[in-house]
Amino acid sequence: MQTFINSENEAEYIVKVKSKNYKWLWLLLLLLLPLLLLLRFSKDVVFVTSDADSKSALQNVNVDFKYVDYSFLKLNPFGFFVADTVKLDGQTDENGKLVFTKVNYSLYSVLFHYAENAEVRASKGCQGSDTLRPLFTSLQENFPYDVLLGRPKTSLTFLVVDKEDNEPLPEALVKVLVEGQEFEAQTLNDGTAEVKNLPGCSNLHVEGLKEGFSSDTLTADIGTFMESSDNRVLRLLPRKGVVSFTVKDLETDKSISGAAARLVLNSQTTDIAVNTNGVGKGFFENVSAKYDFSILVSKDSYFDTSSAVFKLTGYEKLTEDEKVIKMRPCKNSLVFRDIDSLSGKPVENVKNKIFINGVEKNTAVSDAQGRFTVVNIGQDDEVKIVATKPGMKTKTWKSTGAKLSAGRQSARDIKLQYEKITPSKPNPAQHCGVHFSGTLLADKEVQGHISKIYSPDIYGEYVGEGRYISNQAAFPKAVQYTFDAIAVDKNTRLIIYSEPDFKGRVLLDVKGPCLINNVKWKDEARIKDVCTRTFSAELEANYPKSCRKWSDSNMNTWDFGSCVITCE
Repeated sequence: MQTFINSENEAEYIVKVKSKNYKWLWLLLLLLLPLLLLLRFSKDVVFVTSDADSKSALQNVNVDFKYVDYSFLKLNPFGFFVADTVKLDGQTDENGKLVFTKVNYSLYSVLFHYAENAEVRASKGCQGSDTLRPLFTSLQENFPYDVLLGRPKTSLTFLVVDKEDNEPLPEALVKVLVEGQEFEAQTLNDGTAEVKNLPGCSNLHVEGLKEGFSSDTLTADIGTFMESSDNRVLRLLPRKGVVSFTVKDLETDKSISGAAARLVLNSQTTDIAVNTNGVGKGFFENVSAKYDFSILVSKDSYFDTSSAVFKLTGYEKLTEDEKVIKMRPCKNSLVFRDIDSLSGKPVENVKNKIFINGVEKNTAVSDAQGRFTVVNIGQDDEVKIVATKPGMKTKTWKSTGAKLSAGRQSARDIKLQYEKITPSKPNPAQHCGVHFSGTLLADKEVQGHISKIYSPDIYGEYVGEGRYISNQAAFPKAVQYTFDAIAVDKNTRLIIYSEPDFKGRVLLDVKGPCLINNVKWKDEARIKDVCTRTFSAELEANYPKSCRKWSDSNMNTWDFGSCVITCE
């Protein structure tokens, strides 16, 4: 209401004007709003499913549809601002279509939760919408809603190993054939190859290939391959063949009979040896294609000769003329050999000072086969050789030319001995020693088969800290009865080399406590539980189960190396 006053020398009038009042209308709207929010609607929600690759309709697809129905007011049970999750499911018809009829929602949902998405999952076998992850759509969508189903892609890692020794094979080829498609991958140094983007729901045919090896195949569904890594191992058997050769004189081209040929594998001279027959021919059987090989040939009055390095697959392609090894003759010369007096094995790098009839001629150093040549030996000559090598006793050897030329190679063998080494005798309680044994080691003795740790006997000995250029001198008892076990005390480090004087490969490098028994006897009934059973109190404390293991290779072959024992 407004008031107006007029007083221009006239009587004063007061006029009041009253305006309209609409407050009642706003009040009415506020009262009706809750009722409007209770309004509910419904619509048909339609999904059409099809293959993501072919775009063809997919029938009998399972569709799960989930959305949240928001209510301003709910009576049963009573509550305000209620959110109910509604779950619907069904299966598409022969046209790939599924209709959810009269899907209910409230005006309240539309006004205040219009951004809320509904969740859709569609699956058939291993096919799924968006690779089995949920799709999201709004109830405001213009249905039908197209749902594409695809198969998930996966990657599988295969392992290719040598079937003989279970060692990984690098640079092998893994081929996977699936539904007419071929996938390939090459193995790494650890023998593994990852094949990527393989389609799910598939049967796979897998083949492992490598030159010089027979192939291996695996066939299964992809689920089986994914269950375990053991199902994805390809084992390739090395192919083996015969290596034949002929040895001839370099100057006369005549065949040399009785030449000693030794097989060298991966630059390591083996004990595999043959002699050439009457026409100079020889051969090695069962040579594995996985190794590089060469042939080392020796013969009295000839210089040692080595062939080129080959692979079996390449050697088999050579002509007979290309398989001839020619030896250069030593005129008026004889081959001598330095050998270990105990093992009979050759000793290299020995300095041999040569005297003929008391006159020093020269000094020859023995090669990898312990061999060296003395030239111009007459029948009446007296030959004296003084052989020296650090760590070995000096050997003075004498003979006559007549005996040397008439005798076999053994008549020209110079037998050397390692210097006597007296190992210190450690106290096991001080935790600084190694028990070497020619039998197996455990907590209980079985005469002739198992020795008790900390109880040295005729089969072994304790060896203290030191550098031992010869295992035969460091633990002669264990060597004598075939080296089969080691018990390394706590805080003690043991390194064993394959050759004397700390040369060759490192066969073992361990820090105690450590109990190692020869893997050769792993299945022996009296010892097979040595790594799992509980020892007597003292030995269990010193050598718990966690530090017991089997050797990686046959310990019998470790006899003729050297070792270092260090207390840390």
